[in-house]
Amino acid sequence: MDRIAVIGGGVAGLSAARRLMLAGHQPILISPDPAVPNRGETLSPKALTLLEALQWGHLLDADSALPGEGRFSVWGDATLRKAPDQEGLGYHLDRVQFERLMRTALLADNIERISSTVTAMEHLPDGVGLTLADRAVITAAAVIDCTGRAALSSGAAAERRRLDRLIAAWRVLDLPDDADTAAATLVEAVELGWWYMSPLPGRRMMLGLFTDTDLLPTGVAQDGPRWVGLASGTHAIAPRLQSLGLDSVAADAAPAIAPAASVAVRRLIEGRIVRAGDAAAALDPVGANGLATALWSGLHAAAAALALAKGEADAGMAYERDYLQGVTHQLATQQAMYASEPRFAKAPFWRRRQIEPSASDQQEKTA
Repeated sequence: MDRIAVIGGGVAGLSAARRLMLAGHQPILISPDPAVPNRGETLSPKALTLLEALQWGHLLDADSALPGEGRFSVWGDATLRKAPDQEGLGYHLDRVQFERLMRTALLADNIERISSTVTAMEHLPDGVGLTLADRAVITAAAVIDCTGRAALSSGAAAERRRLDRLIAAWRVLDLPDDADTAAATLVEAVELGWWYMSPLPGRRMMLGLFTDTDLLPTGVAQDGPRWVGLASGTHAIAPRLQSLGLDSVAADAAPAIAPAASVAVRRLIEGRIVRAGDAAAALDPVGANGLATALWSGLHAAAAALALAKGEADAGMAYERDYLQGVTHQLATQQAMYASEPRFAKAPFWRRRQIEPSASDQQEKTA
């Protein structure tokens, strides 16, 4: 029983399976046919390096990736600014199409795939037992859990907790034939949270409002005009919608609602189970690191699983340590970004994200 099972067919799972195959291993990919909504994502220069490590850089084609032309924001004050391009521009990704290309590449390499779901896991003395939806049972020397926010393996031992209540009210809009736009991302802070606009391949534009689930005004999830109306006072989002002829397009249907909260675990390794991708941690997308994190965790979780399958625990501990250090850094960066917006400090969304002063700070203030 030396095979490794990868559960989940998203970016993290596909990356882990690819890394195992590059190491000369033949993993089992357990994943039903995906039904993932395409919200669009940014593939950062850091993520590009990881993609090259998987020898999959060639998968970026015109159908799946659009070269980026920068990131603009209205954040901190009412000025529209362009972020410095210190690391390069990256790509705007059609994630559904890109995952399809990754999956096709794996199948072409004759990976063993089971189109099913796992309903239960059992720790064994020398591995993990997996029960499938059809009640079949298979065993593996190690398992990489890439089941996303559902986090199939995350029981009490994982100490998984949600850090905020963030959701996205979003739509992908078809650009009019005569619309001419730069392939640039636009982010704008508002009292309710923040708006996000980003182009996608195929002349499409993603528009999303990120706020807390209890702060989204009643009825907005069923009312397209009201959703778009929340952007009417913005400095950059509303003018861009109007200039592209998308204001009426965006109002013709209600937005979809998706979870976007930060969720983290304290333990990524449990016996011979390794968690990766959103099953390990899912962070607020304001930092635009989701794909890079998924690729990195898939690569390194595969190395940890290979070691665990041989009874070597050190690699697993190193992966857990490095991943949690990265999460801590991203959370600190996220806090700093929210702290840099003072205009709405008294609004609930922003007040919840203010860093509470430590006990020593409070003592200094009262001294």
